[in-house]
Amino acid sequence: MDAHVHLYEDPTMADEETILVAVSDDLESSLKTLSLKGENVVPCVGVHPWSSPEVGEEELKEFEKLVERALCLGEIGLDKRYVPDFEKQRRVFEHFLTLSKEYSLPVNLHALDAWEEVFNMLLRYDVDRAYFHWFNGPLHLLDEIVSQGYYVGINAAAKIQKKHLRVIERAPLTSIMTESDGPYVYRGVKLTPKAVPELIGIIAKVKKVSEEAVAEAVLRNFKRWSGALAQG
Repeated sequence: MDAHVHLYEDPTMADEETILVAVSDDLESSLKTLSLKGENVVPCVGVHPWSSPEVGEEELKEFEKLVERALCLGEIGLDKRYVPDFEKQRRVFEHFLTLSKEYSLPVNLHALDAWEEVFNMLLRYDVDRAYFHWFNGPLHLLDEIVSQGYYVGINAAAKIQKKHLRVIERAPLTSIMTESDGPYVYRGVKLTPKAVPELIGIIAKVKKVSEEAVAEAVLRNFKRWSGALAQG
């Protein structure tokens, strides 16, 4: 399963064998994502931190009409590296955390260079189910995320990003999900859901377990995060 993919950018990435958690970046992409909802596609609506400076109050209100059709909120969060208006990001993020609590929806998070701020806001808003996409934050915070029952994303870029391998080593299998962030291109490598099987092999090698054990753990984690287990 791919826990974080921008399917609306390239719907051909979908296939019948992979569960795709499809994230959005703004109102327009959220509507596109909802139109792709299917048996293997879990649609998320939201405003990416990079899009937050352009979002007005009326547009945010429109999301209150969409949440009943969505299965999660994302890609939402904070970014201290690329977006200068941090306070506007925070206000937009708070809006979605309120919706998460009100509608009992899991969140799919972007937290680049703002890992601790995002984590603390989840606690403040009492969010039950959270997923930190492509986690590369401090390892001490990883321990806190795990202890809180939240999940972290292991990206297919792990095969070329050595820093990410340390997250695989530290995070227990009970707290990780696999993702591509497709169709993103990282250091010349195009990331798509097709890269997930290779990623499972990398995780299995680092963890010294079978690929089957990794795949089963990831699927269980997805079901807990998405609420599928609770729904039966």
